[in-house]
Amino acid sequence: MRFLSAILCAFMLAWGAQAQAAPLEKVTIVLPSETPTMHPLTESNFIGTIVWRWAYDTLVSAETGTGKIGPWLAEKWEKLGPTQTKFWLRKDAKFADGTPVTAAAVKYSIDTIVAPETKSRQAAYFREYKGIEVLDDHTFIWHSKGVDNGLLDRLATWGLIVNPNTKGKPLAVFAQTSHGSGPYILKSWEKAQRMVFEANPNWWGRAKYPDLPKTVILRRIVEPTTRVKALLADEVDVMSGVPPHLIEQVRANPKKAVAAVPGVRLMYLNYSHGIGPLADRNVLLAINHAVDFEKIRKTILGGLAEPMGQIYHPWTYAGYDPKRQWYPYDPEKAKALMKASKYPNGFKITIHTAIGRYPGDKETCEALPGMLKAIGIDATCKPMNYPLYTRLRRAYIDKVGKKDYEKMEPVLLYQGFGNSANDPAGIMRAFAGCKGAWSYYCDKELDAAIDKAARHPDLEDQNAAFGKIIDIFKERALVTPFFRIHDVYAYDKRLNFAARHDEKIYPWEITAK
Repeated sequence: MRFLSAILCAFMLAWGAQAQAAPLEKVTIVLPSETPTMHPLTESNFIGTIVWRWAYDTLVSAETGTGKIGPWLAEKWEKLGPTQTKFWLRKDAKFADGTPVTAAAVKYSIDTIVAPETKSRQAAYFREYKGIEVLDDHTFIWHSKGVDNGLLDRLATWGLIVNPNTKGKPLAVFAQTSHGSGPYILKSWEKAQRMVFEANPNWWGRAKYPDLPKTVILRRIVEPTTRVKALLADEVDVMSGVPPHLIEQVRANPKKAVAAVPGVRLMYLNYSHGIGPLADRNVLLAINHAVDFEKIRKTILGGLAEPMGQIYHPWTYAGYDPKRQWYPYDPEKAKALMKASKYPNGFKITIHTAIGRYPGDKETCEALPGMLKAIGIDATCKPMNYPLYTRLRRAYIDKVGKKDYEKMEPVLLYQGFGNSANDPAGIMRAFAGCKGAWSYYCDKELDAAIDKAARHPDLEDQNAAFGKIIDIFKERALVTPFFRIHDVYAYDKRLNFAARHDEKIYPWEITAK
């Protein structure tokens, strides 16, 4: 009997070993666009914040499911005072070329972001950075200009650590391979087509993630319908940005699954402030009252978005107030505001947006002219691919404050902003700061107010300060928040995949069932 039991036990153990899934050889992920660069310190880019993390490490990381900030390259940290934080680095972290990750490398990376010659679009996120004091290879003190309650949240997205050996090298070297300490190494990049990453054999996180996929392929497919077709044809394994009208088609496939979570991305309308009719506050307010946000949310997005009366999301470390409201849909009031403006007979204007970058971007843009026509504004929607949209947007931003800016054509821009760093000051600087990455506006007094709010040591006072600034945003109609979209993913059921609220995809967490 014991013999039979032993045989049965051995059989069950052998069967269990065979049933346990082996690490995935390959996972293919599809996104609507690609990062403009693999240098993780120069751009402020949605796709970049996803892909850079595959090859480069941050000091801390937000936990999937909770968003709780935890150790990553930094094993621990301690507040030494209002403006000083001490960090201890892992001692087993190495860059892709085998050199150790040191405190000097951290200093090099952050100093690169804020250096004027870098012209980094991330510099605005590090306005409070004063410098790093290196104590030894694995410890350093982060010095801030003032109190910075959002430092750790910011460091979970920005401030990726780059090998100092890249100093002085052209940007092209970052497109050839990666120079970080992350879980993957960039092996090839066919622009506008695909990127191939191979698992980093020396990654310090392999003990925690032993079953990470060996190869990750990133494909760029702009059209959401084409992305869904690729998923259903088993050409890709994971996709983001599933359009609401295609969700049931994916769910009908027994091999595929859909995961939707309320996310951080705010969809909003921005303005080329100060140009023509957009210099008239009555016009800006009229546009706010003319847009039926709820109709767009329910019809175009199928309800997969949260109404927003502000620009902060619930994960921001300060400033969010669920009771806050924006201007309500009121076409009659919008008409009255237009009559009171300098343009009672209306005007022509173009609305620009990207195609397939955000859920319902093109469709929302196409819906807006009809709403604006009701108040006398002759608007035309002009959707375009994201690289072209980015060039257009920057052509305006780069001229803000210059003489020829006001000679440009007035435009409306429908776009999204994720703020995965959970930073209220960061999003306000980005939207309306004099050097904001997405700003068509400059008021140095407003910049100073944002800086002051960001440095409040008391969170209650800080909440009140940020609340006053959002009142200024509303009073001046600096932007028009529409809603906060849900992140909708589709994936192959053979995978263990967990959707995140911050739009990031961590391939090292994807395993076989």
